Amino acid sequence: MISGLDKRILSILKKDSRCPFVKVADEVGVSEGTVRSRVRKMIDEGIIKEFTIKIGSKNVKALVEVRIDINVDTEEIAKELATYDGVTEVFEVTGDQDIIAMVDVESAARLNEIVEKMRHYDNVISTRTRLILKEHLGGF
Repeated sequence: MISGLDKRILSILKKDSRCPFVKVADEVGVSEGTVRSRVRKMIDEGIIKEFTIKIGSKNVKALVEVRIDINVDTEEIAKELATYDGVTEVFEVTGDQDIIAMVDVESAARLNEIVEKMRHYDNVISTRTRLILKEHLGGF
C-alpha cells in the first residue's frame, strides 16, 4: 500500500526524476532523509522500477492497436513489435484489441512503414492507428 506521502513524492519524481531530494522534501514538508529512505523503500518494494527521461520531440506520435487471431501467443508478437525502431512501448491489453504499441517517429511515412510491417504477421487480423495530438503528464 502506498501512503499519501509516497504518492506526493512519486508525483514530483514522475514530473522530474532528477529533482533533488532536498527540493522534494521542501515541497512535501519532510526532511531530505525521510524522502531518501521512502524512495529507497519504494525501489526495494518494486514500486519504483527505474528512473528515466522523457525526450521532447516534434515527431509523429501514435498508438497502434493490434488485433490478433484467437489462440495465438500474443506475448511473442508483442516482444517482436517492441524491437521495431520507433516503437517506444508495447502493452498487451484486454478488449477488442490485443496489443497497443506506442510509436514515436520522424514522419507519417515512417509511421505507415511500421504499421504495414505489423500487418505482415499472419496472425494479425487488423490494426487501428490513433495519432497523438497533445500530451498531458498526469500525477500519481
